[in-house]
Amino acid sequence: GARRVRERPRAMSADDEARRKLEKPRCDAAAVVAFVNANWTLPGGAIDASSASELNSYDDRNFYARTEDGTHAYTLKVHNGVESARPGLLSAQTAMMRHLQKHNVPAPVPMRTNASLNFIGSINEKNKTPVRDDVAYLELPSGGSNGLKRLHAVRVLSWLPGEIAERSNRVKHTPEFLRDVGAFLGTMAKALESFSHPGAERDHLWDNKNVKRVRSPFVDAIKDSEHKSIALDVLDAFDTIVVPHAGALRSGIAHGDANDQNVLVTVIHPSVADEFFAPGQKPVAPKATPCGILDFGDIVRTWRVNEIAVAAAYFALGAEDPVANVAELVTGFERNFPLTHTERRVLPTLVMCRLVCSVSLGAYSASLDPANEAYLLLTQKPGWAALRRMRDVGDETFRDVLEASREADARGEPVGGTTRWIETR
Repeated sequence: GARRVRERPRAMSADDEARRKLEKPRCDAAAVVAFVNANWTLPGGAIDASSASELNSYDDRNFYARTEDGTHAYTLKVHNGVESARPGLLSAQTAMMRHLQKHNVPAPVPMRTNASLNFIGSINEKNKTPVRDDVAYLELPSGGSNGLKRLHAVRVLSWLPGEIAERSNRVKHTPEFLRDVGAFLGTMAKALESFSHPGAERDHLWDNKNVKRVRSPFVDAIKDSEHKSIALDVLDAFDTIVVPHAGALRSGIAHGDANDQNVLVTVIHPSVADEFFAPGQKPVAPKATPCGILDFGDIVRTWRVNEIAVAAAYFALGAEDPVANVAELVTGFERNFPLTHTERRVLPTLVMCRLVCSVSLGAYSASLDPANEAYLLLTQKPGWAALRRMRDVGDETFRDVLEASREADARGEPVGGTTRWIETR
């Protein structure tokens, strides 16, 4: 039989981080489709195995697939071994997705299993054992030489149309776009004010309020002395700027990872008429608008300001002016979820803390994988560049930029400031 690991809630550590990759499911699309068709009766009918294609994932396996009649599309998600052993967390993820969908924030919706529908429809419920309503467990090889197998949680999620918000030729990270993303995340934060679930009350390494834990062994793994000095400076700033005010920061359950891979956008192409009726003007660029949120693997009860701090850290990567990108995102966020004075004061430090967490864990992963070390460290370059720029600007100026942007927005000034206003008049 399969060995299923049940764990007591405990601090997430370097071991967990390594295990998430080691326990990535070992399976192919055909096996997952067959399992789904045996355990789910979906709108649109059975999944067409030939339509399945794998999607990118950090530590799970995700497949896009359509039904045989071509009318419905789904994400087939096989969770990693660490998450599969935590049913409370899976339940919290399901509850959050349904809560957001109900509050007009588009999110994938988990489909109920046959076992769940049979239980709900039974007139003799006392004789039936309640079941997990949207999860079935697939037995897969654990990957070790001992031949043991492990149960992996499988879900079928409704497919959300759209593209990821990552910077591209189609998705330009303009000031207007960043404001729109911020406003969308503010709407999500507002909706989550009324959400609670015991499964999200956990100790999570990627929770920004636990950033001090990355000092060892993660920051220790950074070999570049300048980089290590920047990381330690940010952790010291967390102690002096954030920790004394921790009691004044509002807390609640957050999505926790609203990065540019997890925000979905709709790209609208301008019509020929737009260009035809604007003689002498440049062609109108495609417009990207946020339309959904994905990936609920990092949900946790944390400080509410961390929702926008985490998002801002990722949308600052690769930007010519990371601080300006953060300002646009935060200004949009505050349209729908105003921050308190204390939250605004600690926000620049929290943005840098998330970047430190990301680059430190990257350095640690690289140290465990010498063959790929050069490539893995290369992927961290945008993080270090953004951190260096933010440290050069300094906390006070960073706060001033955020405040000036917010006040200009409150006065109704066009995005981009007074220069554009003078030009367009």
